[in-house]
Amino acid sequence: MENYDVIIAGASFAGLSVASQVRGKVLLVDKYDIGTFQISACGAPYDVIKDIGCEDSILQISDTFSFHVNNKIIDIQLEKPYCTFSFAKFCHILNSKNNADFLKAKIVGVKKRGGLFTLYTSKGDFSSGIIADATGWRASVAEKLSPGYVHRDMLSFGIETEVPYQCKTFHFFYEPDLIQEGVGWIFPCGEFSRIGVASYIGQRKLMGKLDSLLGRFNQKRQRVHGGFFCYCLKEPVVEGVFVVGCAQGQTLPLTGEGIRKCITYGIRCGEIIQQIVDGELDLREGQNEYSRFALRAKRGYDFLLKVQNGLLKTSEENIKMVARIISKRMVSKFVERYYRDI
Repeated sequence: MENYDVIIAGASFAGLSVASQVRGKVLLVDKYDIGTFQISACGAPYDVIKDIGCEDSILQISDTFSFHVNNKIIDIQLEKPYCTFSFAKFCHILNSKNNADFLKAKIVGVKKRGGLFTLYTSKGDFSSGIIADATGWRASVAEKLSPGYVHRDMLSFGIETEVPYQCKTFHFFYEPDLIQEGVGWIFPCGEFSRIGVASYIGQRKLMGKLDSLLGRFNQKRQRVHGGFFCYCLKEPVVEGVFVVGCAQGQTLPLTGEGIRKCITYGIRCGEIIQQIVDGELDLREGQNEYSRFALRAKRGYDFLLKVQNGLLKTSEENIKMVARIISKRMVSKFVERYYRDI
């Protein structure tokens, strides 16, 4: 059995961010080739993508969010723009920043004996004293060590497709006629757009609703991608495992934004792990440091979850009124800064 300094399970936004900060003998495990399994709409703050060195993956930049509510369009100007990007190109650029061994394999089990983990995969068994779980909402490592860690009752579900439609702003649709207890969107990507719908309560039968939104813009559904995402912020360290990204529930409630958090939390997790490898922190100190960091925004998450739950109960007219208030420049600045600080 081969031993590694660090094993990182999952090679998407969170896992690659962790790996970008870790040196030594590192194993990166995912059941898909890197950059080939897109489930995200791939929209994030421009500065986050630029700062991590992945600017070449950007497809389009916009400083406006357009909210469709009660047959009205309300534009909100952003202080800091958002962007869309190529998932494959982003992952390949970020992956180039690590020196990890990559293993395309399925995780089938994990055991902890003393201070050593054994990760069982479809292509062999590997051991390490440090494991990071960045496997998405299933939390494949943490759930095996601590059954019940995944809160299946706190999952949203979304799907989208890429079509040859061009626009200049990000569009969000809060319309019960389109989807009850959910949201639709258009993310501009230069020559094409990603158009999708999501259910806050995890409803999976969304193809008809996606087709309805596409029909408004004379578009036909192409290849569909998507899946579940967790909006429940959970314990960041489970049985000694560092849990990162959607595995920990770092996707924000209400907005479904996860990439920014996966990157920033993943980078910090990687930095802490490197300090442990270098002997600057012992394992327990590193785990405590990561836990404090990963839970520092819990009040913000709780607030957004309350807003999300309130949105499910309020009227479309009330949503429109709130959107109009937020669209006022002084208010939008405050809301944006508060949101970006979460």
